[in-house]
This record gives sequence, C-alpha cells and structure tokens, in this order.
Amino acid sequence: MESISNFAENLILNEVSDITQGKALPPTAQAQQGLAPAGKDISNVKVPDAFMQEVLGEEFHPQEEPLADALPELVWAEEEPQEAPKPTIIAEETMQELIPLLHEVKNLLSEMMSAGATTSGQIGVNMAGPQKDSWANIEKSYGYKAASAPTLPGDCRKKVLKQAIKDKLKKRTK
Repeated sequence: MESISNFAENLILNEVSDITQGKALPPTAQAQQGLAPAGKDISNVKVPDAFMQEVLGEEFHPQEEPLADALPELVWAEEEPQEAPKPTIIAEETMQELIPLLHEVKNLLSEMMSAGATTSGQIGVNMAGPQKDSWANIEKSYGYKAASAPTLPGDCRKKVLKQAIKDKLKKRTK
C-alpha cells in the first residue's frame, strides 16, 4: 500500500511529464485562456429565472427587473381630525388597589435616589444596600482620626485683610 506522499508525488510527476511531452498545457497557460477547469467557457451562459427559482426557492429575486417608465407620484393622504379621547373613570376599588403600589414605587425610587446618582446624571442602583453607619463612624472604628476643617490665621478673609493692614501700619510707624 502506497503512502499519501508517494501518491501525490506520482500525480505531480505524471502531470510534469505530460506538460514536457506536450500532451497538456502548463497551469499558467490554462489560467491565461480564462477557461473553466473542465475546459469550457461558461461566462456567457444565461440561466433562466424559473431554474433559479426552483433551485434557490424563496431566496431568489429576479436579476433583471423591468425599468420603470416614470417615477411614481407621491400622494399624501390627509388625516381626518381625530376626536379627543374620552377620559375613562376608574372605580374606587381599583384606586384602592393602586395606592399601595404607588407608595411602593415611590419608596423604591427614593431608595434608588438615596443610593446616589451616577456622574452622568442617571439614577444608579446601590447593590450594597443601605448603610447603617456613616463613613465617619466606620473610619473611627478602624482607628482613623476624624478629619478637621483646615484653618487659616484669622479664619476668614476679613480678618486676614485686617491683620495685613495692621502689619503694614506697624512697619510704617517704625
């Protein structure tokens, strides 16, 4: 039994010998002639639409559509004035059923808003749930010191300005 490589080698050698003896054209010459692999030119063959419909089924759309002689005229239908919708009256029982649902929706929205809005202004969902302690208490439990507000000498602009004027007057009087 021959191996695949020996079989392929024999095929190639037979093809080369046919080309050298003139029995077959070289592969480059076959490609230049533009012939199909079987040696027949099928570029100008017309396939009927009925055959294409039979083979392809619903996927087939005719290749050549008849040209339109003129553009179709667009006609805008005028809308008839509609009557205002009549308000529907909701029964008191239905209202009594809807009120608890509205309260629940209100509570959900307030929880979502308290969880914080995202930076783009959209409502975010707090997946961690409500916090029981403030961040200051949590930091304190870990031993961190509470932050204090920074202080300036004089603690406000007016006092700083007064101190600067006093310093200037002291320098002048010296």
